[in-house]
This record gives sequence, structure tokens and C-alpha cells, in this order.
Amino acid sequence: MAAAILGVRVARAIHARWHRLSAAERQRLEPLADDVRRRALDLRGHADPEPAGRGLKEANERLAGAMVQSAEADPEVSEDEVTRLREDLASELERLASGEISASRSSPKVADEPGFNPSSTPRR
Repeated sequence: MAAAILGVRVARAIHARWHRLSAAERQRLEPLADDVRRRALDLRGHADPEPAGRGLKEANERLAGAMVQSAEADPEVSEDEVTRLREDLASELERLASGEISASRSSPKVADEPGFNPSSTPRR
């Protein structure tokens, strides 16, 4: 579940960057941004967060990629700004990827696994 929460946070960060684009670029990328928003909202109440989380991650990557392409094509955006945007978005996506790895490594033990000790399992 931690990876899903992180996915929603990354979606918020990328979506906020989309909001700062020019009106024309926002309109052009709106279907991708709407997909990210919808998937993030759907993930919150999804019974099986793993596939929903993967869909959100893919939507985040599509929007981030489109934002970089848009910046690269804009003659008013300097190469330094494009590089900074690319690095910032890559950092957000990396944060999501590293959160997924951490969540998978720290998954709780279940009763049929060797070494399961119910007294050491945190209560929820």
C-alpha cells in the first residue's frame, strides 16, 4: 500500500507541473493529465492496488515524457530548462520506482511463511 500512496504523491507532483505549462500546452496534454488524475483517484479505493498502481506509474511516465517533448519543441524554453525539467521529472519517477522496491522488500510476513511470529506483526 505504501507504493500506491507514493504513486499518488508522484502523480500530484507531475500533475502540478502540468498546471504550470502554458494554456496551449496544458490543453494539448490534457488527455494525459486527466488519465493521471483519474488513475490516482481510482487507486485510492481500488481493491487490488498493484495493477492499478502499475497503470498509474505508466500514466505518470507518459505525461512526464510528453512534457519533456513539449519543452524540447518550444523555442522559448532554453536547453538548461529542458535539462532541469527532464532531471526533475526523472527524479520523481525514480522516487516512485525506489518506493515500489522498498515496499516489496518490506511486505509483511503471512501466517504460512516460515518465521512468522504473530506477536511481532504490527497491528493495523
